[in-house]
Amino acid sequence: MKNLVFTFVIVLVSQMGFAGELDSILSKARALTNNKDYTEAILVYENYIKVSKGENLKEVYIELANCYFYLGKKQEAVNNIKTAIVKHGFTEEDFIYNSVLNEKLSSYALSVLYDDYYKLRNKYLATLN
Repeated sequence: MKNLVFTFVIVLVSQMGFAGELDSILSKARALTNNKDYTEAILVYENYIKVSKGENLKEVYIELANCYFYLGKKQEAVNNIKTAIVKHGFTEEDFIYNSVLNEKLSSYALSVLYDDYYKLRNKYLATLN
């Protein structure tokens, strides 16, 4: 019984350390974005995506899309929004009400993706079954 409790405590502590590390990476990416160092922020966001194991990334992909958009890389920005739609359920309402998505990028991406939006959304919905 002591071994089981000890193992549980070790696993819990290591998970907390990993979560703290992830928070630190995301905070760094956001600070770089706030400082308009978009190229470096993109690298840190992409690293965060790799180490986070794909969970709760909808906003991260939007933040990454913003960085690409600020650098004038509209196609890369749209590609990240597509990923947010297909893998994380980004919705039409998110285009309108999301406080993270740059307003100009939102309008641009929605105009580009308009014809494909429901096909992309259906790919996401298929993963829920």
